[in-house]
Amino acid sequence: MFRRILFIIIVSSLGPWASAKAAAIKGQITNQNDTVHVEFTGRESWEYDLKKVVQNKKTYMQLTMESLDDSVGTQLKNFKSPFVKSVKVEVGPDKKSLVLFELPQDNIESFDYLTDQPSRLIIDFFIGTTKATAKVIAPAKVADKKTKTIAQKINNLGRKPANADVLIINDQGPIGVGQNPAQTLAQTEVRSGIFDGGDPGFERFSIKDYEIKESSILKSKDNYYIPFPILELDNLNWKKVRAAVPEYSIQAKNTDENKQARLLLTLFKKGRFQVYLKTLEWFQEKYPESQYNEVISFMTADIFYKIWQNENHAADFDMAIEKYKEALRKFPDSVLAERVSLMSGYLQLDRGDTLAAIKNFNEHIQNKKFGSPHVFSKDLARLGVALSYLKLNKFNEAFQTLDDVENNSPQMDLKMEAAYRKGDIFIQAKNFPRAVEEYQKALKTYPQGETILPNAFYNQAESLFMMDKYRQSMDVFREFAKRFPSDRHAPFALTRLGELMEILGADKTRVIGAYLETYFRYGESPSVIIARLRLLSARMKGMKAKDVDTTVKEILSLSQKLDLPHIQQFATVMIADGYNQRGEYLKALDLLVKFFQLNPTGVDETRLKKRIVANINDKMREEVETGKFVEGLKTHQKFADNWLKGSPRLDTAYYLGKAFEQGGAPQEAEKYYKDVLNSYYAALSTEKIKALSVQEHLPSIDSLNLRLASVTAYQGQMNKAYEYLKNIKNPEKMSDEDQIERVALAVKLLDKRGDSDSAIRYLTELIKTWQGQPGLLAEPYFDLAELEAKAGKTEDAKKSLEKVDRLMKDAKNISEVIHANALEKLGQLYFNDKESEKSIATFKNLLDLYEEKKPLASIRYQLGKMYFDRGDIQKAADVWTEFKNDKTGVWQQLTQEELKGVHWQANYKKYLKRIPAMAGKTK
Repeated sequence: MFRRILFIIIVSSLGPWASAKAAAIKGQITNQNDTVHVEFTGRESWEYDLKKVVQNKKTYMQLTMESLDDSVGTQLKNFKSPFVKSVKVEVGPDKKSLVLFELPQDNIESFDYLTDQPSRLIIDFFIGTTKATAKVIAPAKVADKKTKTIAQKINNLGRKPANADVLIINDQGPIGVGQNPAQTLAQTEVRSGIFDGGDPGFERFSIKDYEIKESSILKSKDNYYIPFPILELDNLNWKKVRAAVPEYSIQAKNTDENKQARLLLTLFKKGRFQVYLKTLEWFQEKYPESQYNEVISFMTADIFYKIWQNENHAADFDMAIEKYKEALRKFPDSVLAERVSLMSGYLQLDRGDTLAAIKNFNEHIQNKKFGSPHVFSKDLARLGVALSYLKLNKFNEAFQTLDDVENNSPQMDLKMEAAYRKGDIFIQAKNFPRAVEEYQKALKTYPQGETILPNAFYNQAESLFMMDKYRQSMDVFREFAKRFPSDRHAPFALTRLGELMEILGADKTRVIGAYLETYFRYGESPSVIIARLRLLSARMKGMKAKDVDTTVKEILSLSQKLDLPHIQQFATVMIADGYNQRGEYLKALDLLVKFFQLNPTGVDETRLKKRIVANINDKMREEVETGKFVEGLKTHQKFADNWLKGSPRLDTAYYLGKAFEQGGAPQEAEKYYKDVLNSYYAALSTEKIKALSVQEHLPSIDSLNLRLASVTAYQGQMNKAYEYLKNIKNPEKMSDEDQIERVALAVKLLDKRGDSDSAIRYLTELIKTWQGQPGLLAEPYFDLAELEAKAGKTEDAKKSLEKVDRLMKDAKNISEVIHANALEKLGQLYFNDKESEKSIATFKNLLDLYEEKKPLASIRYQLGKMYFDRGDIQKAADVWTEFKNDKTGVWQQLTQEELKGVHWQANYKKYLKRIPAMAGKTK
């Protein structure tokens, strides 16, 4: 008899109950073997109360229900049996019928249950059984004042069972059978973890609108962001059912069969599984038709399940499933049948056998013994079907199943869970907009779930991230971190917040701070590894060489501990980025190329190729910008037919053109500059121009026009050069070096056209603009002096050159080449104007400063000649004995000729001996 208890509890506690406003209730009472069977009909749903009471020292089971038909009352009053001594029918409160069943002794038990098709309320009275029994109990925990039982929950729905083994549900446990989620799920907002009392709102992970930088967002398109795993909800309802483990008992009797059965039970409870199985063989052989077979069958299945849990052998799992099915076939009405049937499906699902799980779930749903189509266990099975479809990527079937549960289940907690899981379908299908829509809809429809179902926040935030909606993603990730700081996905959320801050343009220190907090808050959790990899990569730039190798090994070691798609590629990219920041482009390239070659089919090819090309380009850029144009050309040649082939990057072509220009090949340079400029103009009217400006190392359009003006002028194409200069629209935005070059080139072109006055005016205006920047003024002053000298404005030219000399003496930060050329030009102008003392002083200054650095033998000859011509032979001899960098000896030969002309050998022999080129010829 007792075997029906759990089945009835589950079935009867889950249906929707409502008061029936209909005719009086019919019923009958009969003796059936060792049971008194009371049966009532006439309602589709039942509202009643059954409890034990004591009146006048007599014990009764008191049934309160809607009005009984008079004929039923008469039959009840006339009934007597050993289990029910008498029955009284009275009128209770609200004109309800009050039926009192007098119990003759304390060991009389009763049980009430409901059936469908037809709808009946049944109460059985019987003497306490001595047969083996089983009941389902909750996880061990003392119930407090808030503890709810199934009986109490059912009362909330409109009825109370009188007496039954119940499943205790505490407020912090899983969702209860038929429970109102407003009571169980949203009673308290539970938080745990480390909190910053000064920033409980996690505002440190936010960014203001005015702080957002579009350039940073565009630049992030080339960065590498690994997809994080979605947050899969725990099945809270199934957890509750699984945690409600059976408690087996066999009442003692003085028979051998009973003793042997209790021995099996003792071995089961003590975990002596192998001994149990050996003993079982003997017991079944001796008692094949034992009255204890029911409890033994389910215990045996449990043993194989526990063995599988301990040893993880597939054969033990298969045996456990087979034993459960065998028990269900033999004892379909068992108290454990419904739980075991449901459990079989979830065990198959947990193991990954989704097809078998679907089959088991559907069998459970179709089993009429378990109640109406939408009782709790059947809707829980439907959730299992949906999860199975999701694992098979059958997204439409999964959605339809969840939709059925949400729309038709009477259980609010199951409706809510189904709604919250819909978004998971679309994020797995990579339909991120629909995923966001479903999560937001679930939060709006079932707000009570926002404190206990974290996927609606985390998965929504990750979907928004994948949609490039970075600001919205940041807000939702921050909300997730506030609500669920102890969730296993919280480290991923904080890591993503750091990445989002970097994308949106936050200061680098704040970004690093987010990664550091992730590490310090969650320690060695595998979910922290992405943040640690980013930290280690960022630190590589400032490391000593010996520390870099250690860091690289640590990054590779950490990546082995996290099972995520493309994690090895991500780790490789992080190391390569570290090398790149150190300027070690060859190491970065070698690492990326080798990884690609070793994993030709298992990589994100597009991202990895872009990273390789970027490193090649960075290497070329550094070589060309530092004047190593030959190395730059070699780098391009090395990769032109493989990684650079078909590359859309414009800056690669630009630096190739610049290398040719530096190498004295203006025609080749012009070709590449033109291609880049035309592509630039083509992009001006599109969104692509914004990306080009931040994702590639390109000059401005004005700078490109300047380069074209320079190479065409070098080729003598002055008109073309002048047109390119005219195309420069914003010269004030150009770099200082480009502005100088532009002015110098413009002056040269104006001079070639014979417009010296315009050229002089051009330089004069430029000098006025740059007053206070001596490092920039020297070259314009020199160019101005040359123009002034050419125009016959010698005094103005001298002043300009004297200005260059004063700039060097005052600031000492101008070009030595410009200064040397200015002194040479100035000395020559003094010489031409017969200002010999000034000319001598200027030439001496020039020789003292730069003769060691550049060939100035002609200037030394001229200086000595000036002394010689005015008869100061001693000083001339002193000057001419100091020749340097006269590798041909031409200037020393000229001094010899000068001295021969005035009989130098006869009168000044001693001086000639001091001149190295002439010492051996003087006798």
